[in-house]
Amino acid sequence: MDSTTPPTQPHILIDPARCDHDGLCIAECPAGIISLGPDGLPAGAGDAATRCYRCGHCIAVCPTGALSLAGIAPDSLPALQKKFAVAPEAAEQFLRSRRSVRRYKAHPVDRGLLSQLINTARYAPSGMNAQPVHWIIAEGAEKMRELAGLTAGALRRLPYFLGFLEAWDKGQDVILRGAPNLIVAHAETAGFDHTVDCAIALTYFELAAHAHGVGTCWAGLFMLAARESAEINAVLGIPEGHRVLGALMAGYPKYGFQRLPPRRPAQVRWL
Repeated sequence: MDSTTPPTQPHILIDPARCDHDGLCIAECPAGIISLGPDGLPAGAGDAATRCYRCGHCIAVCPTGALSLAGIAPDSLPALQKKFAVAPEAAEQFLRSRRSVRRYKAHPVDRGLLSQLINTARYAPSGMNAQPVHWIIAEGAEKMRELAGLTAGALRRLPYFLGFLEAWDKGQDVILRGAPNLIVAHAETAGFDHTVDCAIALTYFELAAHAHGVGTCWAGLFMLAARESAEINAVLGIPEGHRVLGALMAGYPKYGFQRLPPRRPAQVRWL
């Protein structure tokens, strides 16, 4: 190696002055690439960079900030704040009070807020920490009506959607419900199936939206149409090798809800 070339930093780097030898990073690593070194400090495997999921468990679990991962210093990551911890009762009401909103105010959600919601949704879990989700946000009445019309056109060959199509032909949008925004998640088709990853990310998005007073509803008709419609994919700009794996209507609710709705008892079988 040329003397002017800086040495390559290890994928997992331990600060001896900070490490308290608790072994948490070793125990928590899902890939099993951290072990105790001869000096008594945790050490990454020689091939750690290729086997690492980059899930961040090791750097997040260390209470003293002794571990750096892939050049990321622990002090650069936000610390969890206990003041924002959610009481179980509050969490239960929050989750149970989320509604599928189908009546919206006309104006789109502010782009800054939508970006904030996506920033939260990117923390959703994904298989092997692949983080495969790509996002598209449609906004405004003209674009939304275009997408609703393309959806109606794609569904006309399926007779069991006749009621939705008759309503559309009469000028009633029961496809995208007059929502001012559509949140679309897409991912690569090669390799693992990322349908669940996109669904979880969209669920994170809709819960974060609920916290900010933004209503959402799963756009099932659009999702079905987007699987087969080259025209919809062209309008969205879906890249080659990707497919739409989920979508949410979004906007400010026109009406509010005052009570939790009825639900059937959970069907559970213990083994």
